[in-house]
Amino acid sequence: MSHETSDETLVDRLARPALPLDLLAVVGYAVVTVVVLSQPGVYGSSLAVALGLPLVFFAPGYALVALLFPGSTPDDARSGRTLADVRQHGLSGNERVALGFGLSVALLPTLGVTVEFSPWTIAPATVLLSLAGLASGLSVAAAIRRLRRPADRRFSLPVRAWFDGGRRATTTGSVADRALNVGLAAAVVLAVATMGYAVAVPSDGEEFTNVSLLSRNDTGELVADDYPRNFERGESKPLVVELSNREGERTSYSVVVELQRVSQSGDGGAKVLEERTLATFTPTVDAGQQWRTTHEVTPTMTGDNLRLVYLVYEGDPAEDPTTENAYRNVHVWVNVTA
Repeated sequence: MSHETSDETLVDRLARPALPLDLLAVVGYAVVTVVVLSQPGVYGSSLAVALGLPLVFFAPGYALVALLFPGSTPDDARSGRTLADVRQHGLSGNERVALGFGLSVALLPTLGVTVEFSPWTIAPATVLLSLAGLASGLSVAAAIRRLRRPADRRFSLPVRAWFDGGRRATTTGSVADRALNVGLAAAVVLAVATMGYAVAVPSDGEEFTNVSLLSRNDTGELVADDYPRNFERGESKPLVVELSNREGERTSYSVVVELQRVSQSGDGGAKVLEERTLATFTPTVDAGQQWRTTHEVTPTMTGDNLRLVYLVYEGDPAEDPTTENAYRNVHVWVNVTA
């Protein structure tokens, strides 16, 4: 039977040891991160970095700490506590946060090996779901273990202490002291908001386009390796071209594919002796999205160490496409026999 009184405040409810606010926050954060990062155009953006880093480097470790140490916060911060003391009385909030970072880093290799030996491949979606599932599962287990302890021996966030401290800082003392406290609090909030904005909103210097060449391995997975190197003239082999738009806006590209015969110069550069245009692509890619196509490479000249180069331009290509005037370029070396 509930014995709540009608005049019980929100702070009273939040301060109950029976409510694991910290663990509820971890689960809620993991769910929100998965939902947001699953939206089109978000993955690979600075917003994804801002949301994803705490999930990688803090949430699973904090949940594991909560599972291992469900006890209440120590009454004092004396040094020299034994492991038995920690098990009996728990860890302080600061100790839990510090261990959360350390254990999260320690869990990453184990999680990576587990995913590698699972039926799923290591991909962004797999890693995201694995981290969110691990953090949520540990949080649920930690909440169950914590709630099995007597109410006066459970760890709980010091909500009432925080609230009372904030109220005293703004309602007691001289006007100058109260104004100073409010100003300091506002400065902290502004600093955190500024740092979050700097991470979540890309600056002009962070705008870029990435071009990659991929091939399919024996299992059909795309990898940046095992490119087709040896051709017979007229023979076609597939090569996958991928563009990642991090320009912050919808962008139209031109991708010119050339097969070049080059000679190495003394300064380490390459002089183009002969070139043939094999294909041109003109994709338009939304901000934060990737464009990918399979190019059936069919060489039209023969020779050893020919350069198969993909020249990327924003908008229309140059009249004479070269690696010097291209916005981005990537190449592989191939041999073509008659």
